[in-house]
Amino acid sequence: MSILVPAALAFSAIIPVILLLYFMRPKRQERIVGSTLLWQQAMQDLQASRPWQRLRITPLLLLQLLAAIIIVLVLVRPAIFMSSPVSGNTIVILQSSASMQATDVAPSRFEKAKDTISSFIDALGPNDHLSLISMARTPQVLIANSQDKTQLTNALQHARVTNQDADLQQAISLASSLAAGQENAQIMVVGDGHVMNSDQTLDSSFPVRYMSIGGDAPNVALLALSSRSLQGNLTAFAQVNNYSHDKRSIPVELYADGKLFGVKTVTLNAGGSGAIEWGPLPARTNLLHARLLSQDAMSTDHEAWSLVGSSIRGRVLLVSKGNMYLQTALRLQSNVTLYTIDPSKYTANIGTYDLTIFDGYTPTKEPAGNLLYVNPPTHSYSFGSSGPIEAVTHISTGNDPQNLLSNVDLSSIHTMRASHQLKPALWAQSIINTPETPLLLAGENNNRRIAVFGFDLHDTDLPLQPSFPILIYNMVNWFLPSPVAGNGQVAPGTAVNVQTWPGADQVTVTGPDQQAVTVGPPFPVTPYARTNSVGIYQVSQRVHGHVLNGLFTVNLFNPNQSQLAPAKAIPVAHSTNVSGNKNTISRQLREIWPWIAALLLLILCAEWWLFSRNYQPQQSSQSTSGTPRTTMRGKTNQRSTRYPWLNSMQEQVQASWNRTRRQSKKFRKRLRARLTRPTKGERRVNI
Repeated sequence: MSILVPAALAFSAIIPVILLLYFMRPKRQERIVGSTLLWQQAMQDLQASRPWQRLRITPLLLLQLLAAIIIVLVLVRPAIFMSSPVSGNTIVILQSSASMQATDVAPSRFEKAKDTISSFIDALGPNDHLSLISMARTPQVLIANSQDKTQLTNALQHARVTNQDADLQQAISLASSLAAGQENAQIMVVGDGHVMNSDQTLDSSFPVRYMSIGGDAPNVALLALSSRSLQGNLTAFAQVNNYSHDKRSIPVELYADGKLFGVKTVTLNAGGSGAIEWGPLPARTNLLHARLLSQDAMSTDHEAWSLVGSSIRGRVLLVSKGNMYLQTALRLQSNVTLYTIDPSKYTANIGTYDLTIFDGYTPTKEPAGNLLYVNPPTHSYSFGSSGPIEAVTHISTGNDPQNLLSNVDLSSIHTMRASHQLKPALWAQSIINTPETPLLLAGENNNRRIAVFGFDLHDTDLPLQPSFPILIYNMVNWFLPSPVAGNGQVAPGTAVNVQTWPGADQVTVTGPDQQAVTVGPPFPVTPYARTNSVGIYQVSQRVHGHVLNGLFTVNLFNPNQSQLAPAKAIPVAHSTNVSGNKNTISRQLREIWPWIAALLLLILCAEWWLFSRNYQPQQSSQSTSGTPRTTMRGKTNQRSTRYPWLNSMQEQVQASWNRTRRQSKKFRKRLRARLTRPTKGERRVNI
């Protein structure tokens, strides 16, 4: 133990002062009285008031001396060395990824980690500073470089566990920026060590320590859910992994559009994986939902959702005299509801469609919505103009910012001989070129998308090539985009750029918590970042007065987070592990005077209680039990009537004390009688 203020030991001079007060009493004058019968109590007080008498040990004296000693201890500020895993300037990284939801430690790994950090906060010394970082896909600073335990505790309570991965590289970089320029800086990672890119070793200019949370808990997880058409039948597939040390049989439920389709059981060896297949599903199925029937330490990876085709369908009108190539390719698209009409029956007030295709026909007035022209007659259009047909030679790829030619092989076209002379507007991009004229134009103008094929599909072998359905698929998805690119599946915590339809004037996203967030206007839309919860997200777009609803899903599908056994080490060069009270970082002085001061308060309370007892006169044997006591100050003692049990206990203690005093008095009288002879005549008394 050390003392921080040695000079305060001078206050210990109060101890001999207290003893001197008990040795010395005020000197009184002597008076002669006829009898001491009425002065028995005064005689007892006078015996203790003789100057420089022998010291009598009383409870009050002991309590006062003890209080004086403790006051001296408080003033000198004693401190002891305590081992602590944090010291100096420490940046604590709290892992808040999906695996921290595991309940193999009560109540969960995340709450256990928060309790551990809370003990760090309580152990902070006067020269210690602490920073807190929450580590998920995007690490966040909870509080930086603080000594205030209240602020640190409040910031820690605001930390929340997520369904995301943990980006240790970004967290270390953020912690290093907080530690820059500080002396005795260090980084402490508290979690189970399941981080992104764990196969890469990171470097840090500051010492990094890792405190592991959790145990090797068994778990099973869904890692994939999809569908495809096999021989004309819709089939669903799911992948299940067994992250356990034992062989397990796991039942798996599949729901199609909210209705239970079937339950299948997969048996997996320890650490093994397997696939389950369901089919044939109803042809018009739009949404699949799979669920594992298993009780594990983690349940977030027990459910998954998947879209079948596109989640949003557009109304497409084909104005043609009968183009089977186009009709067949359009009917293969899952996001298209196709309508056909002969050019002779087409009118401007026929209705509003999301995409209108004119095959060899020029409308009197262009309709609202997206437009696709195929073999447009010579005329002026919104995209530019179409001139007479002329021969073309070499076909090449032009500028394709819309990715319309993705996976399209133009070298397979052999019989294209002629095309209309197309003169594009400034906003139109030439997607397929020839030295003579563009063959395919595409672009966006006035919040609608327009594309043009300058040739007749019947005069080429393009519709017969495997690339043609792919080209139509790319173009339809450009005209009628899904809310989320790809298969509509998003990882938790990923910001989503919602693809809006041309003409949309309002876009909202509603998550599994049923909270709607408006992401547009303004346009382009604001990325939607509230994707932490797994489940189904609905995208609503108001286009030309009507609302289109689409979906995307968020699934965990993360083997790194589903395998719950904590990492033995984190991928940081020269990092060390800290476990429990072992391998603590340093020993820091912690002051203990507040606890001593609390003891002093208890002693003073005991002294007050003992001192106040002496003001309670003995109850007369002739008084009735119902009469309340009266103190020497003339006040009624209400405590005896209010707390009868306390009164009884005090009387028992007082009776025992009186018996002891009488026996002691008798012993002293006998001893005095043997040593001295009693005086005769009058007695002299100090009064």
